[in-house]
Amino acid sequence: MTKHFTSSSPAGYEMNRNQTRGLTAAGLAIVAVTYGLARYCFGLFLPDIRQEFGLSSELIGLIAGLSYMGYLAATFTGSWLSTVFEPRLPILLGGIAATVGMGLIAWSPTPAVLAAGVFVAGTSPGLAYPPFSDVIVRHTEASRQNVVYAWINSGTGFGVAFAGPLALYAGGDWRLAWLVFAALALAITFWNALALPRRNVQSETGPRAVPLRILMDRTARTLFVSAFVFGVVTAVYWTYAVELLTMLTGNPRDAVLFWIVLGIAGVTGCFAGGLVNRWGLGGTYRLLAILVGASVGTLPLLVETRIGIYLSAACFGAGFIVMTALLGMWSMRIFRAAPSVGFGFTFFLLSLGQGVGPVLSGFLIPVTGHSMLFFAAGLMCCGLAAVRISDAAAARLP
Repeated sequence: MTKHFTSSSPAGYEMNRNQTRGLTAAGLAIVAVTYGLARYCFGLFLPDIRQEFGLSSELIGLIAGLSYMGYLAATFTGSWLSTVFEPRLPILLGGIAATVGMGLIAWSPTPAVLAAGVFVAGTSPGLAYPPFSDVIVRHTEASRQNVVYAWINSGTGFGVAFAGPLALYAGGDWRLAWLVFAALALAITFWNALALPRRNVQSETGPRAVPLRILMDRTARTLFVSAFVFGVVTAVYWTYAVELLTMLTGNPRDAVLFWIVLGIAGVTGCFAGGLVNRWGLGGTYRLLAILVGASVGTLPLLVETRIGIYLSAACFGAGFIVMTALLGMWSMRIFRAAPSVGFGFTFFLLSLGQGVGPVLSGFLIPVTGHSMLFFAAGLMCCGLAAVRISDAAAARLP
């Protein structure tokens, strides 16, 4: 995202500071429940779920991959609805999907119902997240757009951090935790229904065409490749880190505390806009690729000490959230004419990678083991630091 946007929308009008704060808080909350809970928390409860249903590694990988496939099924729908009609509609649909999906997970009597719940929950961020790029461009003061986006994007960290203490309280009753998640998603959906601005009917006369041809922009190729590869490697961590720690340490409580640290560290993503403004897009990108890669690749080596486990969680949590914010800013620098379209496709590729990651890992783990899988994923992520960002995109903000 650039420091100053030129909105292509004829609806471009700004809210006052208090309205902007309310929008930011509501957006952060719905990202917390759709991304932080509905999409990423399956891995937190994986050991208990596996034990109750007697699931194999291959089946676990397929079910986990459904969360990301759900995102893929919804992301273009969310971007299309946002561009053609208004951002408010897909955002609220995303909240409803999170409620229904997590409710199905809580109730699931069979692995098939569990898989359906994981898929529906996975659609929620695809519907709710990309449209916020349009909301920010259309309705917030230009000088505050970086800050607003970074705070909303950091909602993932807040959601993950909230899930950890609840998991400790619920103990082995993972269904109770998912039921609480579903109730929270419903409440936050109602909050967003009140907080999100409606379309300015005086300025907008009807639906607008979605310019999909802008996705062919040659300067976006590096962005798209980076998003996909980053999705593949980080999905390994999100899906299997808790299981790896439980297996190697034999202490489920340490694994849950690890998750809490990961989420708290992710809250630092709210400072992503300032990092990019200060260090530039290219420098921040290379630093984050190495940081996240190191945290993934070294986790199997750090399990002997709690400090090592928590260090890996902190580096991954902060690095992941800031990197996703950076990818969003990068896409909005390129696709200024239709922010939600370019933004949506960038995160479509990120989630495509995150869908491939668990499925591929589920078949590799019986052959290579968890530790070797994490080593390989970490090296692949560090390799992203060699990617060169175009001068136009990497230029520092004035």
